[in-house]
Amino acid sequence: MHCISTLKTTTAICLVACFALCASAQPCYDISGWDIPFDIAYDDDNNLMVTGRTDGGLLFLRIGLFGETLAQAALPVGQHPDGYSMTEADEDTYIIGGSDYLYGEPGDNLPFLLKVDSMGNELWRRTFLTASERHPSPIARHIIRNAQEEAVYVATIDTVWMIGYDGATLAVRSAEEMGMGIGSLYSYDMVKTPGGIAVLTFFNTILHFDENLQFLGSSMLNVSFRNLYSFYAVPGGGFLIGGQGEELKWKVVKVDGQGATQWERTYEFPNYSWGYPRDIGAYEDGFLLVGSLARINPYGFCPIMVKIGADGSPQWLKLVSNCDTNNALDAFAIHPEYNLIYVAGRKYCAPGSINLDAYVDIADASPTIILSGKETVGEAVFELFPNPAKDEAHVILPGELPAGPWQLHLYNTAGQLALRRQEAGNRLTFDTGALPPGLYLLRVTDGQRAFSRRLVVE
Repeated sequence: MHCISTLKTTTAICLVACFALCASAQPCYDISGWDIPFDIAYDDDNNLMVTGRTDGGLLFLRIGLFGETLAQAALPVGQHPDGYSMTEADEDTYIIGGSDYLYGEPGDNLPFLLKVDSMGNELWRRTFLTASERHPSPIARHIIRNAQEEAVYVATIDTVWMIGYDGATLAVRSAEEMGMGIGSLYSYDMVKTPGGIAVLTFFNTILHFDENLQFLGSSMLNVSFRNLYSFYAVPGGGFLIGGQGEELKWKVVKVDGQGATQWERTYEFPNYSWGYPRDIGAYEDGFLLVGSLARINPYGFCPIMVKIGADGSPQWLKLVSNCDTNNALDAFAIHPEYNLIYVAGRKYCAPGSINLDAYVDIADASPTIILSGKETVGEAVFELFPNPAKDEAHVILPGELPAGPWQLHLYNTAGQLALRRQEAGNRLTFDTGALPPGLYLLRVTDGQRAFSRRLVVE
């Protein structure tokens, strides 16, 4: 069940009633049994795209910035398909990269690309191995879009491909052609770089290609992980690699463009032990990691977001959702204009449920635990009342925060800026009487920290 109506003609009364039912809950999406998202991104129309796995097939989900469902489906792509990455292709069509697990059968891991329309209907499918091939075939976690060439890049066990939006092969680079031997890539992940793409392999190598898939060389890494989970191209040069170190602790390494280590950090967090750092990316003056950590006492698996500095130093930890045995946080995307953090994960949404549902939510940057002495916010609480509002609304920020000045931005469901104010202090007031009734998103920031919350105007 979804918290926000999908009808574009929904009245303000319906929005108010619906918001009242789920104001403290994350929008959940019950698609087909166990629903697990692996990737979240934006399309050109400012909607969110999510893909992953369900009991019924490949997970396809397209939602608005306020959580409203635009399309959802469990696609019967194969026996046990996983959607790793999703990108928009031409207008109102999407390409999903993933792998079909056949569990011990010949070719037990078949990489594929799938093109669908805006409702999730299959347009074409491309599989990169035949069922007669018996070796396992990893696929890079992300597919990368090249809008100019109307193509995407995908990396498999021994080959990197450029595939057009129509499914045609535009360029191919094999491991043998690059002088690395047949089957020696075992591609783990792929990222976009200023001049092309880079592929991370299981053998501690980064492969560099230009936009036409010409091979530019490789970088050997002098780092070790128990398990790899995330790969990120840092603006300005270099890469971040995230995974598990010793005792399955979160670990992040930054390397330069030639693969030389610039810093390496293993993280330990109060009251948490081992976990999975699933996704990593730039945020403000440093980086965000999202994933899951096992809580020590009482035991539970907790969806977590961690902010680290440019040197890898831990700054704060945010508990994003409640802890449970199978709850997790899998990916995030930061809105390029509003700087809002959208997270995607899985949880038991309904009380007593035995099936995991996918959830997507806006995560504010108010810490649950401060990990360094650089901030003194503590457990920040952002109060917004009345909600629903009629003539005016009030914001109360924690008293220990600086006095600002604070920028207030209010966005409507189309992503348009409806109101902008600047005020100082910890009690802020703004008028809502002239605003059209409906659902809005309020963002408050002083340039160093930001808080976001939904607001209903009657």
